[in-house]
Amino acid sequence: MQKTRVLFILYCMIIAYLLINTGIISDDYDAISKLKYKQIKNIFCPDYYFISSPAEYFTHYIWYRFFDLNNLLLMNILKIAYAILCFYSVSKFFSVFLDVYRAYLASFLFIFFPTHDSTVFWFMGQQLTLSLALYLFSFYLLYRDKIFISFLLALAASFVSYGSTPSAIALSVLFMINKKYRKALIIVIPNILYIIYFILIDFITGLSNPRIIEKLSITIFIKQFVFQILTFVDAFIGPSMWLKFYYAFSQLHIYSIVIGAAFVFILFLIYKKKAVEYNGCNLSLVVSLIILLFCSFAMFAVTGRYPQLAFGLGNRTTIYGSLLVAYLLALSPFSKIVVVVMFAAFFLTIIGISDHWKDWSMHQQKVIANISDNADLRCLDDTKIIYVSGNQFSKYGLVSHIEFFSEDWVVGPVFKLALNRDIVARTLNKRHKYTNGYLFDAKYNQKVKIDNPVNIYDSEKNVFLRIDTSGINKYICSLPSDNRHWLQVFDFKLIKLIAIKLMPRLKYAL
Repeated sequence: MQKTRVLFILYCMIIAYLLINTGIISDDYDAISKLKYKQIKNIFCPDYYFISSPAEYFTHYIWYRFFDLNNLLLMNILKIAYAILCFYSVSKFFSVFLDVYRAYLASFLFIFFPTHDSTVFWFMGQQLTLSLALYLFSFYLLYRDKIFISFLLALAASFVSYGSTPSAIALSVLFMINKKYRKALIIVIPNILYIIYFILIDFITGLSNPRIIEKLSITIFIKQFVFQILTFVDAFIGPSMWLKFYYAFSQLHIYSIVIGAAFVFILFLIYKKKAVEYNGCNLSLVVSLIILLFCSFAMFAVTGRYPQLAFGLGNRTTIYGSLLVAYLLALSPFSKIVVVVMFAAFFLTIIGISDHWKDWSMHQQKVIANISDNADLRCLDDTKIIYVSGNQFSKYGLVSHIEFFSEDWVVGPVFKLALNRDIVARTLNKRHKYTNGYLFDAKYNQKVKIDNPVNIYDSEKNVFLRIDTSGINKYICSLPSDNRHWLQVFDFKLIKLIAIKLMPRLKYAL
Protein backbone atom coordinates (compact mmCIF):
# COMPACT_ATOMS: atom_id res chain seq x y z
CA MET A 1 0.00 0.00 0.00
CA GLN A 2 2.80 2.42 0.88
CA LYS A 3 4.55 1.83 -2.44
CA THR A 4 1.36 2.49 -4.41
CA ARG A 5 0.95 5.81 -2.57
CA VAL A 6 4.52 6.74 -3.44
CA LEU A 7 3.85 5.80 -7.05
CA PHE A 8 0.67 7.89 -7.13
CA ILE A 9 2.53 10.91 -5.71
CA LEU A 10 5.28 10.38 -8.28
CA TYR A 11 2.75 10.45 -11.10
CA CYS A 12 1.15 13.58 -9.65
CA MET A 13 4.53 15.31 -9.53
CA ILE A 14 5.28 14.51 -13.16
CA ILE A 15 1.77 15.60 -14.20
CA ALA A 16 2.41 18.94 -12.51
CA TYR A 17 5.75 19.30 -14.30
CA LEU A 18 4.22 18.47 -17.68
CA LEU A 19 1.39 20.99 -17.36
CA ILE A 20 2.91 23.98 -15.61
CA ASN A 21 3.46 27.02 -17.87
CA THR A 22 1.85 25.41 -20.93
CA GLY A 23 -0.06 28.66 -21.30
CA ILE A 24 -3.28 29.86 -22.87
CA ILE A 25 -4.33 28.78 -26.33
CA SER A 26 -7.00 29.59 -28.91
CA ASP A 27 -10.46 29.97 -27.32
CA ASP A 28 -8.80 30.76 -23.98
CA TYR A 29 -8.09 34.28 -25.26
CA ASP A 30 -11.68 34.75 -26.35
CA ALA A 31 -12.99 33.60 -22.97
CA ILE A 32 -10.66 35.92 -21.04
CA SER A 33 -11.65 38.83 -23.30
CA LYS A 34 -15.39 38.21 -22.81
CA LEU A 35 -15.26 37.77 -19.03
CA LYS A 36 -12.49 40.21 -18.16
CA TYR A 37 -14.72 43.20 -17.36
CA LYS A 38 -17.82 41.36 -16.15
CA GLN A 39 -18.84 41.78 -12.55
CA ILE A 40 -18.62 38.60 -10.49
CA LYS A 41 -22.39 38.53 -9.95
CA ASN A 42 -22.98 38.53 -13.72
CA ILE A 43 -20.87 35.49 -14.65
CA PHE A 44 -23.03 32.75 -13.15
CA CYS A 45 -25.45 32.43 -16.06
CA PRO A 46 -24.06 30.34 -18.98
CA ASP A 47 -23.92 32.17 -22.29
CA TYR A 48 -25.49 30.67 -25.40
CA TYR A 49 -22.40 28.69 -26.49
CA PHE A 50 -22.35 26.67 -23.26
CA ILE A 51 -26.08 26.10 -23.03
CA SER A 52 -25.51 22.70 -24.69
CA SER A 53 -22.97 21.69 -22.02
CA PRO A 54 -23.80 23.83 -18.96
CA ALA A 55 -21.59 21.95 -16.52
CA GLU A 56 -18.54 22.86 -18.61
CA TYR A 57 -19.39 26.51 -18.04
CA PHE A 58 -18.80 26.05 -14.31
CA THR A 59 -15.92 23.57 -14.46
CA HIS A 60 -13.92 25.63 -16.96
CA TYR A 61 -15.38 28.75 -18.56
CA ILE A 62 -16.31 30.71 -15.43
CA TRP A 63 -12.69 30.64 -14.22
CA TYR A 64 -11.50 32.77 -17.12
CA ARG A 65 -12.90 35.77 -15.24
CA PHE A 66 -9.97 35.35 -12.82
CA PHE A 67 -7.23 34.73 -15.39
CA ASP A 68 -4.86 37.41 -16.63
CA LEU A 69 -2.37 37.36 -19.50
CA ASN A 70 0.41 38.28 -17.09
CA ASN A 71 -0.64 36.01 -14.24
CA LEU A 72 -1.66 32.45 -15.04
CA LEU A 73 -1.05 30.93 -11.61
CA LEU A 74 -4.70 29.99 -11.16
CA MET A 75 -4.85 28.41 -14.62
CA ASN A 76 -1.76 26.34 -13.83
CA ILE A 77 -3.33 25.16 -10.57
CA LEU A 78 -6.63 24.25 -12.24
CA LYS A 79 -4.96 22.48 -15.17
CA ILE A 80 -2.91 20.35 -12.80
CA ALA A 81 -5.83 19.71 -10.43
CA TYR A 82 -8.15 18.55 -13.23
CA ALA A 83 -5.45 16.35 -14.75
CA ILE A 84 -4.72 14.67 -11.40
CA LEU A 85 -8.45 14.20 -10.80
CA CYS A 86 -8.76 12.55 -14.22
CA PHE A 87 -5.68 10.42 -13.60
CA TYR A 88 -7.12 9.18 -10.30
CA SER A 89 -10.57 8.53 -11.79
CA VAL A 90 -9.30 6.62 -14.82
CA SER A 91 -6.86 4.56 -12.72
CA LYS A 92 -9.77 3.51 -10.49
CA PHE A 93 -11.66 2.34 -13.55
CA PHE A 94 -8.69 0.34 -14.82
CA SER A 95 -8.13 -1.14 -11.35
CA VAL A 96 -11.25 -3.24 -11.96
CA PHE A 97 -9.36 -5.03 -14.73
CA LEU A 98 -5.67 -4.54 -13.87
CA ASP A 99 -3.41 -4.51 -10.83
CA VAL A 100 -2.84 -1.04 -9.42
CA TYR A 101 0.59 -0.63 -11.06
CA ARG A 102 -0.70 -1.32 -14.55
CA ALA A 103 -3.82 0.72 -13.81
CA TYR A 104 -1.67 3.78 -13.07
CA LEU A 105 0.32 3.17 -16.23
CA ALA A 106 -2.80 2.80 -18.39
CA SER A 107 -4.36 5.92 -16.87
CA PHE A 108 -1.27 8.05 -17.46
CA LEU A 109 -0.86 6.83 -21.04
CA PHE A 110 -4.52 7.52 -21.78
CA ILE A 111 -4.52 11.08 -20.43
CA PHE A 112 -1.22 12.09 -22.03
CA PHE A 113 -1.37 9.92 -25.15
CA PRO A 114 0.61 11.90 -27.78
CA THR A 115 -2.13 11.97 -30.41
CA HIS A 116 -4.49 14.15 -28.32
CA ASP A 117 -2.32 16.62 -26.42
CA SER A 118 -5.03 19.28 -26.82
CA THR A 119 -7.24 17.50 -24.26
CA VAL A 120 -4.74 17.95 -21.44
CA PHE A 121 -2.43 20.91 -22.21
CA TRP A 122 -5.26 23.18 -23.38
CA PHE A 123 -7.41 24.26 -20.43
CA MET A 124 -10.71 24.45 -22.31
CA GLY A 125 -9.89 21.22 -24.11
CA GLN A 126 -9.65 19.39 -20.78
CA GLN A 127 -13.45 19.22 -20.59
CA LEU A 128 -13.50 16.17 -22.87
CA THR A 129 -10.96 14.32 -20.69
CA LEU A 130 -12.91 15.31 -17.57
CA SER A 131 -16.18 14.03 -19.01
CA LEU A 132 -14.64 10.69 -19.97
CA ALA A 133 -12.84 10.34 -16.63
CA LEU A 134 -15.94 11.09 -14.59
CA TYR A 135 -17.92 8.52 -16.57
CA LEU A 136 -15.20 5.91 -16.04
CA PHE A 137 -15.13 6.67 -12.31
CA SER A 138 -18.92 6.43 -12.27
CA PHE A 139 -18.58 2.90 -13.68
CA TYR A 140 -16.06 2.02 -10.97
CA LEU A 141 -18.37 3.24 -8.21
CA LEU A 142 -21.37 1.45 -9.68
CA TYR A 143 -19.27 -1.70 -9.98
CA ARG A 144 -18.67 -1.29 -6.22
CA ASP A 145 -22.44 -0.81 -5.70
CA LYS A 146 -22.18 2.91 -4.89
CA ILE A 147 -25.36 3.63 -6.86
CA PHE A 148 -26.32 7.17 -5.84
CA ILE A 149 -22.90 8.82 -6.15
CA SER A 150 -22.30 6.89 -9.38
CA PHE A 151 -25.52 8.28 -10.85
CA LEU A 152 -24.55 11.83 -9.88
CA LEU A 153 -21.11 11.50 -11.44
CA ALA A 154 -22.57 10.11 -14.66
CA LEU A 155 -24.98 13.05 -14.71
CA ALA A 156 -22.09 15.50 -14.24
CA ALA A 157 -20.04 13.73 -16.93
CA SER A 158 -22.95 13.98 -19.37
CA PHE A 159 -23.49 17.70 -18.87
CA VAL A 160 -19.77 18.57 -18.97
CA SER A 161 -19.42 17.68 -22.65
CA TYR A 162 -21.65 17.05 -25.63
CA GLY A 163 -19.16 14.28 -26.45
CA SER A 164 -20.26 12.17 -23.46
CA THR A 165 -22.71 9.87 -25.26
CA PRO A 166 -20.14 7.37 -26.60
CA SER A 167 -18.90 6.87 -23.01
CA ALA A 168 -22.42 6.22 -21.73
CA ILE A 169 -23.17 3.69 -24.47
CA ALA A 170 -19.87 1.80 -24.13
CA LEU A 171 -20.01 1.52 -20.34
CA SER A 172 -23.64 0.48 -20.45
CA VAL A 173 -22.71 -2.28 -22.90
CA LEU A 174 -19.88 -3.36 -20.59
CA PHE A 175 -22.39 -3.94 -17.82
CA MET A 176 -24.79 -5.72 -20.19
CA ILE A 177 -22.09 -8.08 -21.42
CA ASN A 178 -21.61 -9.10 -17.80
CA LYS A 179 -25.42 -9.42 -17.37
CA LYS A 180 -25.64 -6.43 -15.01
CA TYR A 181 -28.69 -5.01 -16.75
CA ARG A 182 -29.88 -2.83 -13.87
CA LYS A 183 -26.47 -1.19 -13.62
CA ALA A 184 -26.37 -0.77 -17.39
CA LEU A 185 -29.60 1.20 -17.15
CA ILE A 186 -28.40 3.28 -14.21
CA ILE A 187 -25.26 4.42 -15.99
CA VAL A 188 -26.97 5.32 -19.27
CA ILE A 189 -30.03 7.14 -17.88
CA PRO A 190 -28.06 10.32 -16.99
CA ASN A 191 -26.96 10.62 -20.61
CA ILE A 192 -30.49 10.03 -21.86
CA LEU A 193 -31.55 12.91 -19.64
CA TYR A 194 -28.78 15.03 -21.16
CA ILE A 195 -29.86 14.17 -24.72
CA ILE A 196 -33.46 15.13 -23.86
CA TYR A 197 -32.17 18.39 -22.37
CA PHE A 198 -30.07 19.11 -25.46
CA ILE A 199 -32.99 18.54 -27.84
CA LEU A 200 -35.41 20.63 -25.74
CA ILE A 201 -32.98 23.52 -25.36
CA ASP A 202 -32.31 23.58 -29.08
CA PHE A 203 -36.03 23.37 -29.88
CA ILE A 204 -37.14 26.01 -27.36
CA THR A 205 -34.32 28.55 -27.64
CA GLY A 206 -32.38 27.67 -30.78
CA LEU A 207 -29.30 28.85 -28.90
CA SER A 208 -27.31 25.62 -28.63
CA ASN A 209 -24.12 25.50 -30.66
CA PRO A 210 -24.93 23.63 -33.93
CA ARG A 211 -23.23 20.23 -34.01
CA ILE A 212 -24.90 18.36 -36.88
CA ILE A 213 -23.85 18.68 -40.48
CA GLU A 214 -26.29 20.40 -42.80
CA LYS A 215 -28.13 18.22 -45.34
CA LEU A 216 -27.09 15.02 -43.57
CA SER A 217 -27.94 11.86 -45.53
CA ILE A 218 -27.09 8.18 -45.25
CA THR A 219 -24.55 8.51 -48.07
CA ILE A 220 -22.85 11.50 -46.44
CA PHE A 221 -22.84 9.74 -43.07
CA ILE A 222 -21.21 6.61 -44.53
CA LYS A 223 -18.55 8.70 -46.26
CA GLN A 224 -17.81 10.57 -43.06
CA PHE A 225 -17.71 7.33 -41.05
CA VAL A 226 -15.23 5.74 -43.46
CA PHE A 227 -13.14 8.91 -43.29
CA GLN A 228 -13.13 8.63 -39.49
CA ILE A 229 -11.74 5.10 -39.73
CA LEU A 230 -9.05 6.00 -42.26
CA THR A 231 -7.88 9.05 -40.34
CA PHE A 232 -7.89 7.06 -37.09
CA VAL A 233 -5.47 4.53 -38.63
CA ASP A 234 -3.24 7.40 -39.76
CA ALA A 235 -3.31 9.10 -36.34
CA PHE A 236 -2.48 5.95 -34.35
CA ILE A 237 -0.26 3.76 -36.54
CA GLY A 238 0.27 5.80 -39.71
CA PRO A 239 2.67 8.59 -40.72
CA SER A 240 0.98 11.17 -38.48
CA MET A 241 1.69 9.15 -35.36
CA TRP A 242 5.31 8.48 -36.27
CA LEU A 243 5.88 12.16 -37.15
CA LYS A 244 4.36 13.16 -33.81
CA PHE A 245 6.78 10.85 -31.98
CA TYR A 246 9.80 11.72 -34.12
CA TYR A 247 9.49 15.50 -33.83
CA ALA A 248 8.79 15.28 -30.08
CA PHE A 249 12.40 14.30 -29.45
CA SER A 250 13.59 17.44 -31.26
CA GLN A 251 11.53 19.55 -28.83
CA LEU A 252 13.17 18.18 -25.69
CA HIS A 253 15.20 20.47 -23.45
CA ILE A 254 18.24 19.17 -21.60
CA TYR A 255 16.66 19.62 -18.18
CA SER A 256 13.53 17.81 -19.37
CA ILE A 257 15.63 14.85 -20.49
CA VAL A 258 17.26 14.76 -17.03
CA ILE A 259 13.91 14.94 -15.26
CA GLY A 260 12.42 12.34 -17.59
CA ALA A 261 15.35 9.98 -17.09
CA ALA A 262 15.10 10.33 -13.30
CA PHE A 263 11.37 9.61 -13.38
CA VAL A 264 11.79 6.52 -15.54
CA PHE A 265 14.64 5.27 -13.33
CA ILE A 266 12.54 5.63 -10.16
CA LEU A 267 9.66 3.94 -11.92
CA PHE A 268 11.94 1.08 -12.89
CA LEU A 269 13.05 0.61 -9.27
CA ILE A 270 9.44 0.52 -8.06
CA TYR A 271 8.36 -1.98 -10.69
CA LYS A 272 11.48 -4.08 -10.23
CA LYS A 273 10.86 -4.59 -6.51
CA LYS A 274 7.18 -5.35 -6.90
CA ALA A 275 5.96 -8.36 -8.83
CA VAL A 276 3.37 -7.01 -11.25
CA GLU A 277 0.60 -9.46 -11.96
CA TYR A 278 -0.44 -10.24 -15.49
CA ASN A 279 -4.22 -10.13 -15.40
CA GLY A 280 -4.85 -11.31 -18.92
CA CYS A 281 -6.97 -9.55 -21.50
CA ASN A 282 -10.54 -8.80 -20.45
CA LEU A 283 -12.50 -9.36 -23.65
CA SER A 284 -15.61 -7.65 -22.29
CA LEU A 285 -13.60 -4.50 -21.71
CA VAL A 286 -11.98 -4.67 -25.15
CA VAL A 287 -15.39 -5.04 -26.81
CA SER A 288 -16.79 -2.07 -24.88
CA LEU A 289 -13.77 0.11 -25.71
CA ILE A 290 -14.14 -0.79 -29.39
CA ILE A 291 -17.80 0.23 -29.14
CA LEU A 292 -16.67 3.48 -27.52
CA LEU A 293 -14.37 4.10 -30.47
CA PHE A 294 -16.99 3.36 -33.12
CA CYS A 295 -19.61 5.43 -31.33
CA SER A 296 -17.17 8.35 -31.44
CA PHE A 297 -16.72 7.73 -35.18
CA ALA A 298 -20.50 7.95 -35.59
CA MET A 299 -20.72 11.11 -33.47
CA PHE A 300 -18.02 12.92 -35.44
CA ALA A 301 -19.40 11.61 -38.74
CA VAL A 302 -22.70 13.31 -37.89
CA THR A 303 -20.93 16.63 -37.27
CA GLY A 304 -18.95 16.31 -40.50
CA ARG A 305 -16.25 18.60 -39.12
CA TYR A 306 -13.77 16.61 -37.05
CA PRO A 307 -11.56 13.92 -38.63
CA GLN A 308 -9.16 11.93 -36.44
CA LEU A 309 -5.98 14.04 -36.49
CA ALA A 310 -2.74 13.89 -34.54
CA PHE A 311 -1.97 17.60 -35.00
CA GLY A 312 -3.84 20.77 -34.11
CA LEU A 313 -6.41 21.37 -31.41
CA GLY A 314 -8.82 19.20 -33.38
CA ASN A 315 -6.78 16.17 -32.31
CA ARG A 316 -9.10 15.90 -29.29
CA THR A 317 -11.15 13.52 -31.44
CA THR A 318 -8.56 10.78 -30.91
CA ILE A 319 -9.10 10.64 -27.14
CA TYR A 320 -11.69 7.86 -27.43
CA GLY A 321 -9.41 5.47 -29.31
CA SER A 322 -6.51 6.14 -26.96
CA LEU A 323 -8.39 4.50 -24.08
CA LEU A 324 -8.29 1.16 -25.88
CA VAL A 325 -4.66 1.63 -26.95
CA ALA A 326 -3.58 2.59 -23.42
CA TYR A 327 -5.25 -0.51 -21.99
CA LEU A 328 -3.57 -2.81 -24.51
CA LEU A 329 -0.17 -1.20 -23.90
CA ALA A 330 -0.51 -1.54 -20.12
CA LEU A 331 -1.61 -5.14 -20.60
CA SER A 332 1.65 -5.98 -22.30
CA PRO A 333 2.79 -9.48 -21.21
CA PHE A 334 6.44 -8.53 -21.63
CA SER A 335 8.90 -8.42 -18.78
CA LYS A 336 9.00 -5.47 -16.41
CA ILE A 337 12.16 -4.15 -18.05
CA VAL A 338 10.55 -4.15 -21.51
CA VAL A 339 7.47 -2.41 -20.11
CA VAL A 340 9.61 0.30 -18.50
CA VAL A 341 11.63 0.80 -21.72
CA MET A 342 8.41 1.07 -23.72
CA PHE A 343 7.04 3.56 -21.22
CA ALA A 344 10.31 5.53 -21.34
CA ALA A 345 9.88 6.01 -25.10
CA PHE A 346 6.31 7.17 -24.61
CA PHE A 347 7.23 9.41 -21.72
CA LEU A 348 10.07 11.17 -23.57
CA THR A 349 7.61 11.80 -26.40
CA ILE A 350 5.07 13.22 -23.95
CA ILE A 351 7.63 15.44 -22.23
CA GLY A 352 8.87 16.65 -25.64
CA ILE A 353 5.31 17.65 -26.53
CA SER A 354 5.03 19.41 -23.17
CA ASP A 355 8.21 21.38 -23.92
CA HIS A 356 6.73 22.34 -27.29
CA TRP A 357 3.62 23.76 -25.61
CA LYS A 358 5.74 25.66 -23.08
CA ASP A 359 7.97 27.13 -25.80
CA TRP A 360 4.96 28.16 -27.86
CA SER A 361 3.38 29.79 -24.81
CA MET A 362 6.53 31.85 -24.24
CA HIS A 363 6.62 32.82 -27.92
CA GLN A 364 2.99 33.94 -27.81
CA GLN A 365 3.72 36.14 -24.81
CA LYS A 366 6.56 37.83 -26.71
CA VAL A 367 4.28 38.46 -29.70
CA ILE A 368 1.59 39.92 -27.42
CA ALA A 369 4.21 42.17 -25.79
CA ASN A 370 5.24 43.40 -29.26
CA ILE A 371 1.63 44.25 -30.05
CA SER A 372 1.24 46.14 -26.77
CA ASP A 373 4.38 48.19 -27.42
CA ASN A 374 3.85 48.88 -31.13
CA ALA A 375 3.31 52.64 -31.54
CA ASP A 376 1.48 52.32 -34.88
CA LEU A 377 -1.04 49.90 -33.40
CA ARG A 378 -1.62 52.04 -30.34
CA CYS A 379 -2.43 55.03 -32.55
CA LEU A 380 -4.63 53.14 -35.02
CA ASP A 381 -8.20 54.37 -35.41
CA ASP A 382 -10.54 51.99 -33.55
CA THR A 383 -12.95 51.97 -36.50
CA LYS A 384 -10.32 50.59 -38.89
CA ILE A 385 -9.99 46.83 -39.31
CA ILE A 386 -6.50 45.44 -39.08
CA TYR A 387 -5.50 42.16 -40.73
CA VAL A 388 -2.84 40.09 -38.98
CA SER A 389 -0.36 37.86 -40.76
CA GLY A 390 2.26 35.49 -39.35
CA ASN A 391 2.32 33.31 -36.23
CA GLN A 392 -0.61 31.26 -37.47
CA PHE A 393 0.53 28.02 -35.83
CA SER A 394 3.44 26.64 -33.87
CA LYS A 395 5.96 24.76 -35.99
CA TYR A 396 6.26 21.12 -34.97
CA GLY A 397 8.89 19.98 -37.43
CA LEU A 398 7.39 20.20 -40.92
CA VAL A 399 3.85 20.31 -39.55
CA SER A 400 1.92 23.29 -38.17
CA HIS A 401 0.46 22.35 -34.82
CA ILE A 402 -0.94 24.69 -32.14
CA GLU A 403 -3.01 27.56 -33.51
CA PHE A 404 -2.51 31.21 -32.62
CA PHE A 405 -3.39 33.86 -35.23
CA SER A 406 -5.02 31.42 -37.65
CA GLU A 407 -8.63 32.32 -36.73
CA ASP A 408 -10.54 35.57 -36.24
CA TRP A 409 -11.91 34.47 -32.87
CA VAL A 410 -8.35 34.41 -31.53
CA VAL A 411 -6.85 37.41 -33.30
CA GLY A 412 -9.63 39.78 -32.21
CA PRO A 413 -9.49 39.01 -28.47
CA VAL A 414 -5.67 39.00 -28.41
CA PHE A 415 -5.53 42.52 -29.85
CA LYS A 416 -8.25 43.76 -27.51
CA LEU A 417 -6.38 42.38 -24.52
CA ALA A 418 -2.93 43.50 -25.70
CA LEU A 419 -4.00 47.06 -26.60
CA ASN A 420 -6.63 47.29 -23.86
CA ARG A 421 -9.24 48.77 -26.19
CA ASP A 422 -12.01 47.65 -28.54
CA ILE A 423 -10.28 47.11 -31.87
CA VAL A 424 -11.34 44.88 -34.77
CA ALA A 425 -8.60 42.48 -35.88
CA ARG A 426 -8.81 39.55 -38.27
CA THR A 427 -6.47 36.91 -39.58
CA LEU A 428 -4.80 36.96 -42.98
CA ASN A 429 -3.21 33.88 -44.51
CA LYS A 430 -2.97 31.86 -47.70
CA ARG A 431 -6.52 30.61 -47.58
CA HIS A 432 -7.62 34.20 -48.38
CA LYS A 433 -7.97 35.84 -51.79
CA TYR A 434 -8.98 39.38 -52.75
CA THR A 435 -11.60 39.72 -55.48
CA ASN A 436 -13.64 42.78 -56.50
CA GLY A 437 -13.54 44.56 -53.16
CA TYR A 438 -13.99 41.44 -51.05
CA LEU A 439 -11.62 39.18 -49.15
CA PHE A 440 -12.68 35.57 -49.66
CA ASP A 441 -11.93 32.84 -47.07
CA ALA A 442 -11.73 29.43 -48.78
CA LYS A 443 -11.94 27.49 -45.49
CA TYR A 444 -15.32 28.89 -44.44
CA ASN A 445 -16.54 29.88 -47.90
CA GLN A 446 -17.15 33.43 -46.65
CA LYS A 447 -16.28 36.87 -47.94
CA VAL A 448 -16.00 40.29 -46.30
CA LYS A 449 -15.77 43.74 -47.84
CA ILE A 450 -12.43 45.45 -47.18
CA ASP A 451 -11.32 49.07 -47.39
CA ASN A 452 -8.49 50.46 -49.50
CA PRO A 453 -5.71 50.58 -48.41
CA VAL A 454 -5.65 47.47 -46.19
CA ASN A 455 -4.19 47.78 -42.70
CA ILE A 456 -1.87 44.85 -42.05
CA TYR A 457 0.21 43.91 -39.04
CA ASP A 458 3.04 41.46 -39.75
CA SER A 459 3.34 39.74 -36.39
CA GLU A 460 6.55 37.97 -37.40
CA LYS A 461 8.40 41.23 -38.10
CA ASN A 462 6.37 43.41 -35.70
CA VAL A 463 5.68 45.83 -38.57
CA PHE A 464 2.52 47.80 -39.42
CA LEU A 465 1.78 48.07 -43.16
CA ARG A 466 -0.74 49.77 -45.43
CA ILE A 467 -1.11 47.91 -48.71
CA ASP A 468 -3.24 48.90 -51.69
CA THR A 469 -5.88 46.31 -52.59
CA SER A 470 -4.21 45.90 -55.99
CA GLY A 471 -1.22 44.38 -54.23
CA ILE A 472 -2.96 42.42 -51.51
CA ASN A 473 -2.99 39.09 -53.39
CA LYS A 474 0.73 39.42 -54.06
CA TYR A 475 1.29 39.98 -50.34
CA ILE A 476 -0.84 36.94 -49.47
CA CYS A 477 1.19 34.80 -51.89
CA SER A 478 4.38 35.90 -50.09
CA LEU A 479 3.13 34.52 -46.77
CA PRO A 480 4.51 31.16 -45.58
CA SER A 481 2.41 28.03 -45.98
CA ASP A 482 1.04 26.16 -42.99
CA ASN A 483 1.08 22.39 -43.40
CA ARG A 484 -1.59 20.99 -41.10
CA HIS A 485 -1.03 17.40 -42.26
CA TRP A 486 1.74 15.39 -43.87
CA LEU A 487 -0.38 15.16 -47.04
CA GLN A 488 0.34 18.85 -47.56
CA VAL A 489 4.06 18.19 -47.34
CA PHE A 490 4.24 15.08 -49.52
CA ASP A 491 2.30 15.06 -52.79
CA PHE A 492 0.28 11.83 -52.76
CA LYS A 493 -2.39 12.79 -55.27
CA LEU A 494 -4.50 9.64 -54.97
CA ILE A 495 -4.75 9.93 -51.18
CA LYS A 496 -5.65 13.62 -51.52
CA LEU A 497 -8.40 12.80 -54.01
CA ILE A 498 -9.83 10.16 -51.67
CA ALA A 499 -9.73 12.57 -48.73
CA ILE A 500 -11.51 15.32 -50.68
CA LYS A 501 -14.08 12.85 -51.99
CA LEU A 502 -14.93 11.74 -48.46
CA MET A 503 -14.76 15.24 -46.91
CA PRO A 504 -15.11 17.93 -49.63
CA ARG A 505 -14.56 20.81 -47.18
CA LEU A 506 -10.85 19.85 -47.03
CA LYS A 507 -10.35 20.95 -50.64
CA TYR A 508 -9.11 24.38 -49.51
CA ALA A 509 -6.21 22.73 -47.64
CA LEU A 510 -5.21 19.91 -49.99
